Amino acid sequence: MPTASLQPTATNDNPRQACWKEYRERALTAGRAFVEAVEAVVPVIAEGRFESEANGRVPDKTVQAMVDAGVFRTFTPLQYGGLEIDPASFFEGIMKIGAADSSAAWIAGQLNCHAFEIALMSKRMQDEFWATGPDTRASSSYAPIGKPEKVEGGYLLNGVWTFSSGVDHAQWVILGGGARNFVVPVSDLTIDHNSWDVSGLKGTGSKALTVKDVFVPDYRIHELVDTYNDANPGWEVNNRPLYWMSFLGIFNSTATNTVIGTATCGIDTFIEQSRVRLTRQGTGAPIAQNPFLHLKLADALTKVNGVRERHLNNWKQLFETACRGEEATPLERMRVRFESADANATCFETIAQLWPIAGAAASASNNVLQIVFRDLMAARNHGSAGRELAAGQYIKTMFGMEPAPFCDFGTLAYYK
Repeated sequence: MPTASLQPTATNDNPRQACWKEYRERALTAGRAFVEAVEAVVPVIAEGRFESEANGRVPDKTVQAMVDAGVFRTFTPLQYGGLEIDPASFFEGIMKIGAADSSAAWIAGQLNCHAFEIALMSKRMQDEFWATGPDTRASSSYAPIGKPEKVEGGYLLNGVWTFSSGVDHAQWVILGGGARNFVVPVSDLTIDHNSWDVSGLKGTGSKALTVKDVFVPDYRIHELVDTYNDANPGWEVNNRPLYWMSFLGIFNSTATNTVIGTATCGIDTFIEQSRVRLTRQGTGAPIAQNPFLHLKLADALTKVNGVRERHLNNWKQLFETACRGEEATPLERMRVRFESADANATCFETIAQLWPIAGAAASASNNVLQIVFRDLMAARNHGSAGRELAAGQYIKTMFGMEPAPFCDFGTLAYYK
C-alpha cells in the first residue's frame, strides 16, 4: 500500500498539525467502496435471518459473506491489511446489514469496535492479534464481574463473564476489569452454550464465558488510564486521525446502527404487508385506506429517517474534526452520546406505535415484523441505549457541572 496512505502529506513533528487531506480522501473512498460491497452481500445475509433466530447464532455462511465484503477489517489498521475507513461509512454498512438480519449486524458492529480498541494497544499486541489476517475478531464482556488478580508480569483471571456477543465467531475475547481490559484467546476459556436463552437478538449468541486460572501478560492488557492520558501505546504505529477519535464514543454509537437498520426493515415490511392487507372487521376495506395508519406511518418514516441522517452526520463531522487534528469537546461527545441513545429509543418506540395496526398476522412466528419488534426490545436494554442516563450526562456538561472523575470504563466516555 502507498506510504502516503499511512503518513500525512507534510512532515511535522506533531502529527496533529500536519495535513491529512490525502488520508481523509482515501478513507472516504474506501468507505464508499465498503458500503457497495455490503450491499452486494445483503441478499445472502437476509437468507440467514431465520437460521440466526432458530439456532441462537449467526450462520457461518452469513459471517463468511461479511468477511468477503470486508466487514471485519473496517477498523483494522492499514499496515495489517485493514480498510481503516471513516466511521460513518462503517455505520451505514451496519445499518444495511441490520435491515437484513439484526443479529448479524449486531455482532458485526461489536466485533469491529474491539478491533479499534486493539489498535490502541501495544504493537506487540497488534502483531499477535492480526498475525492470522486482517479479519481477526474479538468479542467482549466489559462488565467487571470476574476476578482479576495482579501477579508478576500481568494478571491471573478467574470467574464468569457474561453477554459476549458473537463469541462463536471470534478468535479472541476482551474481558472487562473496571480500569483495564484483558485480551484473552478464545482457546483459553470455556463458552457456556446453554447460557443464551432469550427472546430478542437471539442470533447474537451473547453467551457467558468461564475463565479459570488464565494468565494475561501485561502487553495484552488495555490500561484505560493510557487512553485518559492520551498515552495510547498503539499511537506509536497508529498515530492517525481515525484512532484519535473516541473509542468509547464509537462503542456507544455502534448498537444504534443495528437498531436503525432493524427499524427500517420493520417499516418496509409494514408497508409491503399493508399494500395487500384487508381489515378483518367492519367493511373489509384495504388497510391502506385507514387514516390512522397514514399518520402513524408518516410519523414512523420521518422519525427513523431523521435519526438515521442525524447519526451518520454526527460521525461524518467527528471524522472531519479528527482529520483537522482536533479533538471533539466533552459537550460534543455527550451530545452525540445522547443522540445515539435517543435514536435507539426512537426506533423502538416508532415500531411500537405501528404494532397495534400491523394486524394479527404480525405475531406469526414466520413474520419478520415480530422478529423486528423483539430485536428492538432487546436492543433497547443495552447499556448504550440508556437515553435517560445519556441525557443527564449531556445536560450536566452543558451546564458546566462537574463530571464523575475518571476511574473505569464507564466514566472514560466523558473524557475521551
